[in-house]
Amino acid sequence: MVSAPRTYTSPFPEPDARLLGIAEQLKPELIRTELPVRNVVEVVADDASSLGWKAVPAAVPLVEDLPLQNTGKTFVLDVGEHIAGYLSFDVAGMPFEKEPADAPARIKLTFGEVLNDIAEPFEPYNGFLAKSWLPEETVVLQRPHYKPTTMRIENRYAFRYIKVEVIATSIRFGLHFTNVTATAVTSVSRQNPPELTFTSDVAASLGLTAEEKDLLLKIDAAAHTTLRNCMHTVYEDGPRRDQRLWIGDLRLQALANYETFRDRDLVKRCLYLFAAMPFNDEGLLCACAYEEPEPHTGGNSIVDYALLFTNTLLDYVKFSGDTAAGQDLYDIALKQFDLAARRIDSDFLYNVPVPKSLLGGEEWHFIDWQQELHKSTGFQCIFIFCLNALVELSQVLGKPEPSIQLPQGSLPASKLASELRTAIRKAAFDGEKFVSGPDKQLSWASNAWAVLAGVHDSQEDAQKALRIAYESKDSVIANTPYLHHYLCEAFIKAGLSDLALKHILHYWGSMIRSGGTTFFECWIPSNPRFSPYGSFASQSFCHAWSCTPSLLLRQLGLA
Repeated sequence: MVSAPRTYTSPFPEPDARLLGIAEQLKPELIRTELPVRNVVEVVADDASSLGWKAVPAAVPLVEDLPLQNTGKTFVLDVGEHIAGYLSFDVAGMPFEKEPADAPARIKLTFGEVLNDIAEPFEPYNGFLAKSWLPEETVVLQRPHYKPTTMRIENRYAFRYIKVEVIATSIRFGLHFTNVTATAVTSVSRQNPPELTFTSDVAASLGLTAEEKDLLLKIDAAAHTTLRNCMHTVYEDGPRRDQRLWIGDLRLQALANYETFRDRDLVKRCLYLFAAMPFNDEGLLCACAYEEPEPHTGGNSIVDYALLFTNTLLDYVKFSGDTAAGQDLYDIALKQFDLAARRIDSDFLYNVPVPKSLLGGEEWHFIDWQQELHKSTGFQCIFIFCLNALVELSQVLGKPEPSIQLPQGSLPASKLASELRTAIRKAAFDGEKFVSGPDKQLSWASNAWAVLAGVHDSQEDAQKALRIAYESKDSVIANTPYLHHYLCEAFIKAGLSDLALKHILHYWGSMIRSGGTTFFECWIPSNPRFSPYGSFASQSFCHAWSCTPSLLLRQLGLA
């Protein structure tokens, strides 16, 4: 008896066809740019680099001039810039004697965002993310011939360097490589926005040195490249790994974009994709979404991301003037507050649950990849920050102020924000700074989000709290550029432009000094091999939430 074919059903709600249709109409055509790759480099140890390697010109500097490559031979190519895209090359099987090639050629390619990808073996791999994300591929040329054969790598990679290893040929022939071409793909122009000028009064007041200006130009350029290489048919979190859309990354990408590339349609597409594909039947937004093989929701939800959808929508409406989209998506944004508010107790304190796993489970509260962080104060302030955006969005759209449903009843959004503010000041403000949890933990997150939420009585109080949190050796710091961005945003809001600039130069500048031409997913300057995933090779070295110096530097008046 032949059994019936197995059928599979999604555990998630069916996408909203109307909203998904709007998103699909906004799908952009990608711009493809072919870049000839000729430069051969050698990767050598470098004690002066925090990542331990540097590239120097090879003895044979051009790929066309390399000797024949047979079994065990290796060379490294430098594209000259970081791209997200594809690789092709011509390869000929050149006989060592007057006999034809008599076996296939097996070639291994490793795509490097940073030199560590090229110089260090991926094995043993100890990461908990799928090993299949590692940027390497083996290809086979079945019939080597003295006439070049074009080989096209169909999978898209993020890379600047390519390591080519000839795994095996027969003893009768070697390989000659020519016409190596990298094809960069993105949805925006490859031309950078205008450079920083440093001509404003604000710039003059900061007293920048020539060396600092030069570093800031490099930081700005790397931020543009990071953003561009994450802009495809959605705002991806990173072209190396995940390659999907996340709300938290989207908000920061969109804000940086408004100051640089000035896209609006891709932002709108992403907003509608999230709106069309909720995580559950209650309408909770998913934290991430996929496009292929068809649009579908990711397998988790992050409460702070769901709330920040409102801020992202508000930012978009204010930039674009597209109030129709705001009206269309408003109720979805509002729903996130009713769902999250179920965890607000009678004392108006938000209860952050203990996560069931590193990824937080269904009620994941993120804030940062920082296991030491006590999140209650930071999250309460995020709730207030997002409530303020909800009130402003209702005003921009000409709607009455919304009310939020709590376990103890309904409250107008502005009233709830006020109650939450009073409660967190009583519970977590010690007169100088905000702390969190029974151990009264001091952290950047608690104090940055307190400033952004506007819970201080004065700017002087905000400045004092930020300085204490920033300068104390006991403070729990940030592990990712995501929270580093919000720290700098808080500095700027509190009138501490000098600290914002100092931090950008130190933090993002240290990635430049390490050899980066794009900005990394996770980065601790004092611990450059930190990874939340168990393996340095697991993380992305061109990551969406890291692109915001281009925004921050313009907010500082340096453009």
